[in-house]
Amino acid sequence: MSALLLAVIVSFLLSIFYIRRKLTYWKRRGVQQLDNTSYLFGNFKDAVLFRSAPGWHLGQLYRAAKSDLPYVGFYIFHKPCLLLRDPELIKQLFVRDFDNFCDRHFAGSVQKDSIGMKNLFGLKNPAWRYLRSKISPTLTKGKLRQMFPLMTDTALPMMDHLDKLSREKNGSAKVDVQELNYKYTTDLIASVALGTRLNCFEFPNTEFAKAARDFFHSFKRMVALVTVFFMPELVEKIGSSMLFNSQFVKKIFWDAVDSREKSGTQRGDFIDSLVNLKNGKQNPLYKFEGDNLLYQSGTFFSGFESSSTTATFTLMELARQKECQDKAREDIMNAIAKHGWTYEAFSDMKYLDKCVAEGVRLHPSVSTIDRYTRKDYQIPGTDVILEKGTPIYISLYGLQQDGRFFEEPELFKPERHHENQKLSDGYIPFGVGPRMCVGVRVGQLHAKIAIATILKEYEVYQRADETNELDNRSTFTAAANGINLQFKKLN
Repeated sequence: MSALLLAVIVSFLLSIFYIRRKLTYWKRRGVQQLDNTSYLFGNFKDAVLFRSAPGWHLGQLYRAAKSDLPYVGFYIFHKPCLLLRDPELIKQLFVRDFDNFCDRHFAGSVQKDSIGMKNLFGLKNPAWRYLRSKISPTLTKGKLRQMFPLMTDTALPMMDHLDKLSREKNGSAKVDVQELNYKYTTDLIASVALGTRLNCFEFPNTEFAKAARDFFHSFKRMVALVTVFFMPELVEKIGSSMLFNSQFVKKIFWDAVDSREKSGTQRGDFIDSLVNLKNGKQNPLYKFEGDNLLYQSGTFFSGFESSSTTATFTLMELARQKECQDKAREDIMNAIAKHGWTYEAFSDMKYLDKCVAEGVRLHPSVSTIDRYTRKDYQIPGTDVILEKGTPIYISLYGLQQDGRFFEEPELFKPERHHENQKLSDGYIPFGVGPRMCVGVRVGQLHAKIAIATILKEYEVYQRADETNELDNRSTFTAAANGINLQFKKLN
């Protein structure tokens, strides 16, 4: 019995010694690291236990570091990670030394089959570089012009829904704009990415609509997102069963592709572009066939979800600031009067552009940017060596709300995005360097259409007793209990 007890004590002491050594990794390399490190969870306890939204929690770690530090070490469980806090250093790693930081830590070293992994969001080099060269031409200004009628037509059921609510409530109704935008976005994904029409407002219980609700709301997806962003090693061990299930989109997608190929018709959606890629010359790096073709629609799932969040939180800010809302509405109406309800009108909504830009500064849809070191790397001007495989993170909640880079960072001020005023390099809501978001323009157009379509017919405001908190389960920015605004029909 005494021998067994001794063995237990020795094992316990060795475990403590091992953990302590693991959690001094950064100190031993001359890098300041965060305090209050848990022996089990590292610095990520509240995020792992969903006490705090994971993306917001990373922002809290950013703020916990000394204000002048260009980077700080932290731990996810016992894994050493580096959090960047200086725009110049970010440009050095993500732009000038891109070849060493071209791959995302997202999803780990083994890329499991998934609609969210094997596209531009998660794919690794050299396949990523080739894929980007093929996808970028599908998102040009000319392609957006073709998509524009699909995007505006898809908003009509949303407006019919609001009109019905308004009539039932004598011209003023309480609306959860987060859920409103999710439904519009579901219809938009179906139309633009999958080539089919839906109406989630009129028919919310179709198989696609229910699956999309799970995509936006399910706890399983929340867990999957935390895992692939911060603990991708688990994906490699557990497998793709924890990732997004794409079965419900496969039949719709392939029916649309087959129909388009047989008829030879052009609809102006993403399916048109994918059919062209499918029938074009193939490269062994990434062949546009089978599931690889399907996975490209995942670019729009992630992209439209992000722009939906941008529209939602920008509307929330405009509801709180009537002066900004009135300016935005005037900008919208002037552009429509000049150009009609056209792509050119939306290109001319300059103040609305500023509102969207400020909305995504305060409320970044995807608030975490990640990379990993492909080979050992010495941080310029220091003796610090980042070992191969070290995860690198940027917190947009930290960087874009840092008083060093933005005056009154907590305030919604669209004017800070004036064309003639240089904005801080700390503003990177769409990423930075060659791997920045390829769908910026289509995402901004989506957000502007959602906001403009609403504001041209409704005044929105938020009652003083309404509060909004982030969903602690969500890695992407989302409100825990929706965002309730009052909609008042304009005369």
